[in-house]
Amino acid sequence: MAPRPARRRPLPEPTWMLALALGGCAPERDCTSLLWWVGDATEVAVLGDWNGWEPEPLEHLADEGAWRLQLALEPGDYAYLFEVDGALVEDPFQPLLTWDPETREETSLLRVADCETPALILVSAEATPDGALRVEARYEAGAEGRLDPDRVAARLLDGTPLAGTSQPATGRLVVEASGLPPGKHTVQIQAGDASLRVPLWVEAHPWTWSDAVIYQVVVDRFAGDDGPLPAAPPAGPGGRAGGTFAGLTAALEAGYFADLGVNVLWLSPVYANPEGWWEGVDGHLYEAYHGYWPVSEEEVEPALGGEEGLRALIAAAHARGVRVLFDVVPNHVHEQHPWYLEHAEDWFHRDADCVCGDYTCPWHSDIESCWFTPYLPDLALEQPEVRQAVMASTVAWARRLDADGFRVDAVPMMPRAAVRELIWQLAALEQGPTRFFTLGETFTGSDYGAIRANLGPFGLDGQFEFPLLWALRDFLAWGAADAAALEATIARSEQAWAGSGSVMAPFTGNHDMPRFLSEAAGQDTSDPWGHPPALPLDRAPFARLVAAQALVLTLPGAPTIFYGDELGQPGASDPDCRRTMPFDLSAEQAWTFARVQRLGRARACSTALRRGARVPLLAAGSIYAHLRDAGDGAPAITAINAGTEARVVTLILPAGLFLTRERFVDVLEGEVLVLGPDLTLSADLPPLSALVLLPEGLDCGVSP
Repeated sequence: MAPRPARRRPLPEPTWMLALALGGCAPERDCTSLLWWVGDATEVAVLGDWNGWEPEPLEHLADEGAWRLQLALEPGDYAYLFEVDGALVEDPFQPLLTWDPETREETSLLRVADCETPALILVSAEATPDGALRVEARYEAGAEGRLDPDRVAARLLDGTPLAGTSQPATGRLVVEASGLPPGKHTVQIQAGDASLRVPLWVEAHPWTWSDAVIYQVVVDRFAGDDGPLPAAPPAGPGGRAGGTFAGLTAALEAGYFADLGVNVLWLSPVYANPEGWWEGVDGHLYEAYHGYWPVSEEEVEPALGGEEGLRALIAAAHARGVRVLFDVVPNHVHEQHPWYLEHAEDWFHRDADCVCGDYTCPWHSDIESCWFTPYLPDLALEQPEVRQAVMASTVAWARRLDADGFRVDAVPMMPRAAVRELIWQLAALEQGPTRFFTLGETFTGSDYGAIRANLGPFGLDGQFEFPLLWALRDFLAWGAADAAALEATIARSEQAWAGSGSVMAPFTGNHDMPRFLSEAAGQDTSDPWGHPPALPLDRAPFARLVAAQALVLTLPGAPTIFYGDELGQPGASDPDCRRTMPFDLSAEQAWTFARVQRLGRARACSTALRRGARVPLLAAGSIYAHLRDAGDGAPAITAINAGTEARVVTLILPAGLFLTRERFVDVLEGEVLVLGPDLTLSADLPPLSALVLLPEGLDCGVSP
């Protein structure tokens, strides 16, 4: 199989040129494809578009236990399958998939590049904490052959020119810079008709997505240009509240997110949406405040501050080491979108009466073709032309606005081929060490298979931990399950995602469900319009929320905080769960907020909490406890009492644990615990409480 290439697009013609004097003959491109099969088999053949679907045998490499076939094909896409001892199977090493138009079954897809087009191939890229960067690339000639040195340029995304050198005989290019400030710096190199984009971060320590604490924000509901929004949208729960990118930027610059340990902002969709009011499936009227009704391929929603406001927010985030995720909607558009106006007959599923979840159009059988509402046409992503166009447009948003990742909406409503196409095209944005993160939404109860199907080396980087969400609510919000059931869910999840290389996202709630606080208070959350739940007056539901956040923020993955869940926002189901952000806090909200801040800062500080292996310590009745250990002598311990009675708990730490301290400090309340004989820790756990212990002396700034 040919290595996964980046989709390369020429940059706009630069206004200045960097002459690198590439004389000589650059290497020519090799666009042959190599197919592999590895495993026990007697005969292996391939059937595909290029051979009329007739079996073509692969060469057997007996010493390697593998089969291979080298192909020289014209540029384009080719569907194929392997025939292994008579059985037709997909190619496990092929990133792309497609559909058989007659059987609607998946097949592998080989994409052959055009060798007439030159390419820039990244060799290495790095940035150092002191602000230096270096990018090395190799130019491979296409039909134009020798590169004109007057057509070579290198710059940062903001237009800053970069110095470079070259080796004419090899096509080698080296671009360097120094003295750059902390933050993100994206290098763009143009060499004739070939281009290369390399995002790099100047930061004190190498960052991975396991270091992420994600903050989900519905931009319209957070803050406006002038600060906090009214307590409720003036036109009711379905109307716009007036939140803007500028309001979010002001909070970022004031340190609101740094104080929470947040280093990733997940923005609600930024596409332009239609004006006016539209009837939802519940019979109520809504404005498109949420962003999920796109009407444009390029325009940023003016009501949120437009492209200028969004760029200012992203620049402010990047300067502070904060990544930005766009919420993307590749499954559908609004009926006013140009795609629907121009391609209604051929790009969309035609049955507008097939509304998702209706008794005539159930989720289980029509999930990939149903419409959310009659004004949200569902894209026919099983068609290659549609799939490639939609994903190219989606990737263009990130390229143009310098996003760092996507939250991908409604993953199960798209064929796997669409997800694979998106990941393939995103390769152009993650050349070098910087990973463009894709986090999928597969809204489910406990369908591990549906979540796992779109993970892996050619799939999404992670998905939301929905099975854990429900187990967490069972244990802490509803009291419907014990700690053993919670641990069983965590362990099953770890097993389900094992080998996928994924960074999963644990969370307490999101914009599509009742707020954790109101569920924990036992309030009726079923009537968001008529009986929205009030803010609880007693501490118990807030304590349950803090315990839930303590668990989420100490589990492996990229924990996600839904705006307002850091302080105890009440709410029924959608749209009441999307109330405006409260900044004038009650005493219980202030108590909650202070503790979630400490948890977030502890995660930011502790290597064990971000990257350590999880070791379960105790899961019985109302008591749950685990340990995270990164092998650096500074493990972290979490213990939760979900019961209404105080408990004295003795935790036995694993034998052979490397420790540099015998005293531990609870980051929530400041209590000091001393390690006893045989690696035991005894702790008093009040009712509805959490304990998060870090070794004393670890300077995390979390003491109350």
